Amino acid sequence: MNFGISTTIWDRLFGTFQPTNEPATDYVFWSTIRSYWNFDLSKFEAPSLSEVERPANEVADRALAWLETVKSLRFFGWVHFYDAHSPYAPPEPYRTRFADRPYLGEIAFVDSQVARIRAFLEAEQLLDRSVIVVLGDHGESLGDHGESTHGFFIYESVLHVPLMILAPYDALRGRRVADTVRTVDVMPTILDLLGMHLVDAVDGQSVVSMMTGSVRELELAAYAEAVYPRFHYGWGDLRSLTSGRFKYIEAPRPELYDLAQDPTETRNLYDSRRALADRMAAVLKAMETNGGRDVRPVVDVDPDARTRLAALGYIGTFAPTRSGGGLLADPKDKIELFNLIITARERLHDEHDSEGGLKALREVLSKDAEVIDAWVMMGNEYTRRREFTRALECFQRALALKPDYDLAVFNMANVYRAVGRDDDALVAYQRLLALDPRNAAAHQQAAQVLVDQGRLNEAESELRRALALQPAMAAARNTLGALRLKQGDVAAGEREIQAALGDKPDLRLAHFNLALAAEERGDLNTATAEYKNEIELHAKSYMAYFNLGKVYDKLGNGAEQDRAFRSAIDSNPSFAEGHLFLAKLCLDRGELGEAVKLARRGIELKPNAAFAPLGHFVIADVYAREGRTADAAREAAEGRKLTTRAKMQ
Repeated sequence: MNFGISTTIWDRLFGTFQPTNEPATDYVFWSTIRSYWNFDLSKFEAPSLSEVERPANEVADRALAWLETVKSLRFFGWVHFYDAHSPYAPPEPYRTRFADRPYLGEIAFVDSQVARIRAFLEAEQLLDRSVIVVLGDHGESLGDHGESTHGFFIYESVLHVPLMILAPYDALRGRRVADTVRTVDVMPTILDLLGMHLVDAVDGQSVVSMMTGSVRELELAAYAEAVYPRFHYGWGDLRSLTSGRFKYIEAPRPELYDLAQDPTETRNLYDSRRALADRMAAVLKAMETNGGRDVRPVVDVDPDARTRLAALGYIGTFAPTRSGGGLLADPKDKIELFNLIITARERLHDEHDSEGGLKALREVLSKDAEVIDAWVMMGNEYTRRREFTRALECFQRALALKPDYDLAVFNMANVYRAVGRDDDALVAYQRLLALDPRNAAAHQQAAQVLVDQGRLNEAESELRRALALQPAMAAARNTLGALRLKQGDVAAGEREIQAALGDKPDLRLAHFNLALAAEERGDLNTATAEYKNEIELHAKSYMAYFNLGKVYDKLGNGAEQDRAFRSAIDSNPSFAEGHLFLAKLCLDRGELGEAVKLARRGIELKPNAAFAPLGHFVIADVYAREGRTADAAREAAEGRKLTTRAKMQ
């Protein structure tokens, strides 16, 4: 059972918690402290949801810091712990204590952090004036029905989760409710405990009557679904209805279980109790029809944008059938392939076995080439390896299967950015914003491209949108600082960047931008120190190495310049400009063979770039020194031709 816990604290919303029909007249403070809130996604070249995580102790630290600021007020908080997810890697001492059962180690670690929050409430004399809800958002199969983790099936191993409520009422203490209770019942139950009446209809209902013991059963029908197999792998989705002792699962091959007699769901009664199954299927369909299931609307795209998006591999149609037509596969028939994908993910997380992860993904795709997430995971790994051409191919395959897959669009945009295709990256970020206008990270990334292109007014508009969505978004504040530097307002730029560092001291590119500001002021020593700070925090910051080399050139320190340039191309072997500048340095030092080698490599990497003429001129100079007059003239002519072409563009 998964205790990957969400904890809700709703303190003193009505002072002494006396039931009342009167609305609150003073302010109510709301906050959300989530394990994935306010992340700096810029540190991920190709983020995946399994990577974007904050450990429970850091989540608790943030929750406690927030609670300290609101402890004298009425407040509501949601604290979400993500740790109990594969791969299971609890910290010590839980790693050793639960060496054979690391999942339980994760739960024990989270439990210790929940205890910290409870201890705070007790120490501040808030525990007896608060409603605390501890809820597991899902379970973990751990091999049940062949599933190793969760998200694929909807058997009881993932649906039967803990729900504990502590409230300052004697009638509620020590009671255990045996009847079915649903997560949608939590909100109306809390409101009922606070004496608040629902204004609008909601899916759930209060279960306080069962908590007090005034009734034993409410006979609630519980709905569950698993759409992950469909929208990530292209297989069938699952939906279920639990009513009383029976549970019906709508699937390509339907299932019916008597949970009282068969709690582990091993005996499918669908064929023998077909009439009951049909009745439950009808109820399930009615629930879905009346509930108005959410379907994402099609985004209208103008013809010009459609042409550009199609060229980049975005436009297509995602339908509930596969390319060959017919019904989607039953997840029960794909569980081994799903587990192979989980194995691949865990191996990709292991720096010593990432090749094993790629091998597992290739095996998955050899058996089913339309598994969307396998293409995305492979694209992410190739991005990490800086094999960008392969990464783009993988993301394009994923988007051909599911054009509205926002994570694939985002990661593809980042790859375009990495290879210098900024126009294509901007189209991709705009596509992502068409899918999700509230994606603050996409607004920030689009702004960064616009800043680099000198389109500062457009960039500022995007940054304002990002900060309106996430006021504490340090990456957007840092980009705004870079924009101010571009506008020539160095002091304003530094203020924005320092503010960003105040929110996030390890923010990528913040010290880099402070170094640029110092260079603008002519303070080369400070610039050197800031570039070094960036490198210390982010060891593969090749542009920081490169700019540091140029600062050393101004300071006349050739040895450090050489070291910095070499570190730049070591950090990014595809960095053409770094190769060319190092080639020029080698030429100046008389290292002619090395100069030609580096210049050739730089030209190969980006033959038509604005700085490519430098490579031809370096080679021409070497040939002239060696007496190869015709070869020197040819290289010089090629350099002049590229220079003329660049001026005409």
